Amino acid sequence: MWLVEAAGGGPGTQEVRACGQALGGNCRGALLEEERLGPYAPGLYAEALRALIAPEDGEDPVPIVVLLPHTYQSAEYAPRLAVRLGAAYIASVSGATIDDGGSLRFRRSILQAKLQAEVRPKTRTVVATVQIGAFGGAESAGPPNHVVEVGRPADIEEHRERETLGREAAGAGGVDLASAERIVTAGRGVGGPDEVSVAADLAEALDAELGASRPVVDNGWLPRDHQVGSSGHIVTPNLYVALGVSGSIQHLMGMSGSRIIVAINKDPEAPIFSVAHYGIVADLHEVAPVLTRLLEARRSD
Repeated sequence: MWLVEAAGGGPGTQEVRACGQALGGNCRGALLEEERLGPYAPGLYAEALRALIAPEDGEDPVPIVVLLPHTYQSAEYAPRLAVRLGAAYIASVSGATIDDGGSLRFRRSILQAKLQAEVRPKTRTVVATVQIGAFGGAESAGPPNHVVEVGRPADIEEHRERETLGREAAGAGGVDLASAERIVTAGRGVGGPDEVSVAADLAEALDAELGASRPVVDNGWLPRDHQVGSSGHIVTPNLYVALGVSGSIQHLMGMSGSRIIVAINKDPEAPIFSVAHYGIVADLHEVAPVLTRLLEARRSD
């Protein structure tokens, strides 16, 4: 089993290791470093990995599983790698197991995250991308047994698929939900765009990121980069506070792996309570400001 990682780690590294651990394979690492490979191009990365992973001519074929983090780059070159290896390609998996018969099974969202599909590949070789934040407790997964730096193949064509014109750093102040240790999420129950501040104030008091459920984003109360759920960010923070979040299956898929979940909702039947470790059945506008004041007082002390 090969675990593909970027030099210096990066988003998805721990999830890839956790997925490899779940499959119980003898994991080897393929380390991608632009200084060795040259400027990124999907054909280049696919061919470099193929040259490293594919068995030599005359060798007995063995089952190979290649796991990559589901990023914009890997989603571009992983299908090319699968074609070159003659492998099944499974995108954005959120779970992986081996059944009693020894067959691999992967779980992924389909139909705009309305359903979960269980996929059993028919080939002996599989290339899969792993959804960032999909594996709760991913931090406990150790590094691969052996790591190989991926080099540029000597016989690869010099023709470049694209030319990099320049690079520009992303603007500061963005939302980083995937790596946040604490998240406070505003649901439709906050009441409206002018009421989102109750969640923002609590997030600031907790030194947490501000999340949003899909209805909050769809109504324009918060930008889409705040969205938590299978169609937004899949997160596994140490603390997840849901304010007025009913808990659709799509939302639960995106945050149920959190270490501690606190839910505040007036509806005692809200699905969010099915995954919450602590639940408060009350008006969030009465409870959240009190929590904020207590946290601010503790911080000042």
